[in-house]
Amino acid sequence: MPSPEVFYLHIQGEQRGPYTVPQIDHLLNTGLIAEETLYWCEGLDQWAPVVSLVPKRVEKKSLGKILAALVAVAALGLAGAFVGPVLLDGWREASQHKYTAKAAYWRAREVVRNHSVPAGALVNFSRFSNSAVALRTPRAAAVELHGELIDDAGKTISMIWHVDMQFDEQRAEWSGAPAAETPAP
Repeated sequence: MPSPEVFYLHIQGEQRGPYTVPQIDHLLNTGLIAEETLYWCEGLDQWAPVVSLVPKRVEKKSLGKILAALVAVAALGLAGAFVGPVLLDGWREASQHKYTAKAAYWRAREVVRNHSVPAGALVNFSRFSNSAVALRTPRAAAVELHGELIDDAGKTISMIWHVDMQFDEQRAEWSGAPAAETPAP
């Protein structure tokens, strides 16, 4: 292993350094150098991308912004008994970034809302405990959601939705194929 002080960077047409790996990590992950920046050290035949030396960390979505929006809505008096739970469910559906059964359940609800509910209709999902989530490898889940579909005429139909979900570990995101739906017995 070479000495920790023998890494050089190619920045704006110039060779700069020497740098240590922690220094390069800081430069990359604070945005001071681009992912396309090249590095070289003794023993390398040619310059290589800096991301092959240190990983680019992915920014986590800011919960602070989401919480600030919720506080603003509450301050305006719009988060009453009806709106508050709806906002909370929407936040839960949109902000699941872990490979867990509950996260797959919440994101599957969003898939159903966005791809399986006809225009003008509403859906009322059963609780997590009434659903079935089977985590599968590699990083997938089969989710069975129970609930009621209320069409634009007010007719209520008990439904079961089956959603196949995939988890992208690098982006920390769930995505799902459109749901298969069947009326509940």
